[in-house]
Amino acid sequence: MSKFRSQKSEVRSQILFICILYSVFCILCIGCGGPSAPTLPAIHAQAIEYNQNAAKAAEKGDYEKALDYYMEALRINQSVENTGGIVINLINLAVIYQKQGNISEAEKLIDMVFLIPDINDSMKAEAAFEKARLCLKRKELSKAKEWVNKSLALNKGIREGSRWNLLGRIALMEGNYSEALTAANTALKLNSVNKQKTEEANSLRLIAEIRALTDKFEESREAYMKALEIDKESGDSKKIAVDLKGLGDIFLKYGRLQDAVNFYIRAYTVSRTAEDIEGASKAAESLADAYRKSGDDKKAEEILKTKMPLDKKK
Repeated sequence: MSKFRSQKSEVRSQILFICILYSVFCILCIGCGGPSAPTLPAIHAQAIEYNQNAAKAAEKGDYEKALDYYMEALRINQSVENTGGIVINLINLAVIYQKQGNISEAEKLIDMVFLIPDINDSMKAEAAFEKARLCLKRKELSKAKEWVNKSLALNKGIREGSRWNLLGRIALMEGNYSEALTAANTALKLNSVNKQKTEEANSLRLIAEIRALTDKFEESREAYMKALEIDKESGDSKKIAVDLKGLGDIFLKYGRLQDAVNFYIRAYTVSRTAEDIEGASKAAESLADAYRKSGDDKKAEEILKTKMPLDKKK
């Protein structure tokens, strides 16, 4: 199976490379007297449908299917020289590869975006933001910060708060809690004003993490609860589980073991019901740890047994 996936990934890479080279060539030739393919509404509708299906697959954690859908959307956009669609699909593909842990493939796609001429600053800003996230994955913090700032310089818009969230995350990883908190609070205000609810919840989660690390229990708990409220409104199961697990973590830290157990059970239940295997595995591991610290080794072992098949599925 792993050999098959490796071969499939290699074929995808080759197709992508050829598609992008051809796309860049076509875009460079626009206005040079060459014929251009008709841009039909029906074709655009097809690309949109593939993108929507890809997003749904990604939400369920089916990244292989998401890649296939995004590839098909890319093919359609390339066939009608839809530059904007090509760029969006490259970025979307990079995001999925990043979720799979394939950082090198994701980086190739983002670098290809910068080869395409005449794209607007908004698209360049999105590509720079994704480049920053990839640098962060590699623990290249100074490069990540540089790319976030490039993204902000290119285009702020309603997505400015997401950039400040990432700056806060970088500062947190550097151990600069004061700078991280300032960035997170700036992000929170921007996301609230711009009505970016998902990013607002991300800001609150970041604040909760910082407050927990600086021994501010009540502030941490309050921020997690606010994030949980937003994520419940949006129906984001993965984020709900993260919020619940975060609450379990802070209660565990302060020795409130029963509260920690309750939150971990809720996180585990949400993840299992939503078929989020990775989330369920993490919640089970934390739950076992809480039982062990409370002196109940038997329950801890029982939970770890339920975790084993989850790890195999991962």
